[in-house]
Amino acid sequence: MKKSRLIFILLISCMMLFTTACGKGNVANKIEEKPGTVVFKYGDNIVTKGEVYVYICTVKEQYELKYGDDVWQLTLPQNNDNVSMVNLTKEEVIKSIIKVKTLISHQEKYNISLTDGELNDIKQGAASFFKGLTDEQISSMELTNDLIEKVLTENAIANKVQDKLLEKNPVEVSEEQARVTTFFDMYFPCYNIDSSGNIVPFSAEEREKQHDNALQACSTLATSKIDGNKDLESIQKLAEYYKLKQAKTQTMTPDEILETYGEEIYNALYAMENNDYSTVIESEYGYHVFQMIALTDRDATNKRKEDLYDDVVEKVLAETLDKWKQDIDPKFSYEDSVDMDVYDTIKISE
Repeated sequence: MKKSRLIFILLISCMMLFTTACGKGNVANKIEEKPGTVVFKYGDNIVTKGEVYVYICTVKEQYELKYGDDVWQLTLPQNNDNVSMVNLTKEEVIKSIIKVKTLISHQEKYNISLTDGELNDIKQGAASFFKGLTDEQISSMELTNDLIEKVLTENAIANKVQDKLLEKNPVEVSEEQARVTTFFDMYFPCYNIDSSGNIVPFSAEEREKQHDNALQACSTLATSKIDGNKDLESIQKLAEYYKLKQAKTQTMTPDEILETYGEEIYNALYAMENNDYSTVIESEYGYHVFQMIALTDRDATNKRKEDLYDDVVEKVLAETLDKWKQDIDPKFSYEDSVDMDVYDTIKISE
């Protein structure tokens, strides 16, 4: 995972569920500042735990759906330290909210408004979101239907302001830039790892045996009359037969393939057609027989195109947003401006 990048992309994808469904005009920030309610202030914006919770619970649901409930047990490296996924997510949620607040501050400048159809959609979306909350969530997080509408409205406006900014600097990501390839690597390793974690190469005799196994497996695949999805099932069964624990399906970008396997295997893979099998190819650590599943994995490529688009957008908008943030609240920082006692009442993992 790419720590903050991963979280930011997910936040965008989550909130996009709501961005076609929002109201008109500036959103008033009429919040009663009572103890235990305000998570942070950003310029004139007062952000409550209920508002933050809408972001948090949306991200939580999507993360667990994609990565499983144990995603919150992960720690990721950051600045020569390990940071828990929980803490990393909480910080990135605040950054996302700051971005939304910054963008909507220029709503009037760009003459942004939302349609009656969007207003109707947002009301339905907010009602559905609110209906899915428990009484305990509503009470402890001080949630109302109006607050949820406010969050969704601001996201819709922010997206439209962002679109305006991008009109002068249109962002495009080509198919080749986004390309992702999926293949099966029936890998016959020629090394062991000892108790100290050191790589111990096979003897010449052991390596020769692995080579013979790879040749036999390749011959079996070449003479099999299989089609459709059974191709992958067949190579997987062969991998199981030879007890190849490291054999698996790989989904990688061209650069990742080149970095992982080297130029010879890179060239061999991209000389194949879908469903083709390779000959036996030797690498530094053993022998490989590949099956090409998809030279361009459509789903994975589309997803990567979205991710790359978000990356480019962030770079294009960085200078403008940084300036706007300085105008709104030059002293704001996550460490000093967020009331962690209040924020910690929002539980991502139990």
